[in-house]
Amino acid sequence: MNPQRHNGFDWLRGVAALFIVAVHLSVGTTPSWSRLAAFGAQTCIELFAAVSGFLLALRLDRSRDDSPASLVLRRARRLLPAFLKWTVFYLAALSLMDWCFGVPNGYLEKMGPRFIAASVLRGAAEVHLWFVPSLFAASAVLIAADRFLCAPLRNAWTYLVCGAAIGLAGSCAGTNFFFHDVRLFGWTMLGMGLSRIVRNRDGSDAMRRARVLAAFSFPFALVAAVFAQGTVFWHLADMAVALALLLALSGTNFPGSRIGAFLSRTSLDVYYSHVFVSRALSVAICAWHPEPLGFAGAFCLWLLVWSISLAFAAR
Repeated sequence: MNPQRHNGFDWLRGVAALFIVAVHLSVGTTPSWSRLAAFGAQTCIELFAAVSGFLLALRLDRSRDDSPASLVLRRARRLLPAFLKWTVFYLAALSLMDWCFGVPNGYLEKMGPRFIAASVLRGAAEVHLWFVPSLFAASAVLIAADRFLCAPLRNAWTYLVCGAAIGLAGSCAGTNFFFHDVRLFGWTMLGMGLSRIVRNRDGSDAMRRARVLAAFSFPFALVAAVFAQGTVFWHLADMAVALALLLALSGTNFPGSRIGAFLSRTSLDVYYSHVFVSRALSVAICAWHPEPLGFAGAFCLWLLVWSISLAFAAR
């Protein structure tokens, strides 16, 4: 096993993908389901960005001789081809469903050059795949900053504190695309700072105690985040949940490496494919069962969409 692999993050990516599936189930559900979906929309997207920043710092530290342009190009090759492929596929599938069933409403009517261009830049359906171009833009800016800023400005603790402040500000400020971008940028920066702090202290007793404390505090932070939804404390509690998970799972040689590695490897493809799977199943369920689903029905649909998406990603 590679001693430098922080494979706790493998589990984190896989579980985050599972919860993100809950966000895009376009079927009327109970308010209790909305709380679960909000957790997926808020915390799990942030975790993906922070893990990306953690691993980005690892790559930057190992590739000091590589130019920023080559690092950005490598990142583009990793993220953008699949994003563009799924954007085209998803727009075509939405148009077909709109033509056949009238759901989602109005996609054929607005499928003009401006709408297609916006979808390519911001993600199909103007929202569902926004995460990928935002993550790429955040990574590109931080790669350049890490290479060209003076040392005090790219200190690990500076990244950690500034990233937390920017991420929290983006979460509190609003829900449009600009603030989503700000939030994602902040969490990617936070992940970079955490990466360097953890790796510099990985063998210390203090870091081991911090991980144990983070694991112990996670359930309490999660309960607080659930009950704080809709209040001024929601984003603070959400940040506590994400930070506790990141710290607790940031060690190397975490158990269950094979399953975790599989979930991590398929997580991005699950993110892509579940959007289409959930929309197709939602259309079918609405035609067969027009009443809103209760929590049990939504839970079963959630697991079904995730299972189908995971099977498709593992092909």
